[in-house]
Amino acid sequence: MRPLVLASALLALLLGSGCASLASATRPATRAIGELVLSPQDELRIGNQLASQVRQQEKVLEDPQVQSYVNTLGQRLVAQVPGKERPFDFHFTVIDAPDNVNAFALPGGHIFVYSGLIRAASNEAELASVLGHEVAHVASGHARQQLASQVGLGTLQQLLLGNDPHVLAQLGSAIASQGYLAAYTRGMESEADKRGLQYLDTAGYDPAAMARFFDKLGKLEGSKPNFVSSFFATHPNPGARAREVSSLIESRGYGGGQEAIVSSDFQNIQARVGGPVR
Repeated sequence: MRPLVLASALLALLLGSGCASLASATRPATRAIGELVLSPQDELRIGNQLASQVRQQEKVLEDPQVQSYVNTLGQRLVAQVPGKERPFDFHFTVIDAPDNVNAFALPGGHIFVYSGLIRAASNEAELASVLGHEVAHVASGHARQQLASQVGLGTLQQLLLGNDPHVLAQLGSAIASQGYLAAYTRGMESEADKRGLQYLDTAGYDPAAMARFFDKLGKLEGSKPNFVSSFFATHPNPGARAREVSSLIESRGYGGGQEAIVSSDFQNIQARVGGPVR
């Protein structure tokens, strides 16, 4: 994805419909808008609207067993988040895209996982490391901050009032097709890695699984670049992240943990979405 290009195009579209206040989207200070404007109830309402649009745009995997497995795994990680940082329920949805390695979070606790990500993981702990990272984006307020900084106050108001369904459809389409909102700042990504690592550890998983998965993605970039292209378009270099995570594990004294907790048969789940990446 090219965030600035997409943001400019979307900005032009929305300004054309009379949203002059969207000029605020270009100001660095707008990162705080999400905190100032969106109550948990507002965040949930907008998140539900956007998630509904994404489900219309993307092909949701029609496999209750896989959906249930990913949701159970995700909820185990959500349970590690302090209660005040999760004022709403979290929902996990698997998108039927076996050749796409990615995941993204929306405001209001909606997390979408492409089935290619399940194929790329070697075990449950590696998949959990990505889910924990996305949970951390929501719990840390990154998802709502990103939405506010990208679209501005005018569009937030329209979404809350429900005055322009066209704007909602355009946003949903941009999120589904190009990962709009998923390209967080480097600081946000680092914070989500740190907090996701903590969730992974307290949930009982091997924290080193996060570093191993980043290393694997780095190798796949060389051998199967198209398979991981969307991940690299919206996330920092995995090699550097693997080193940072390994350093954190050592400094915080994390250790032990398991590769599987929810299911001892990760390979069965993986087979249902196309089997492991070779």
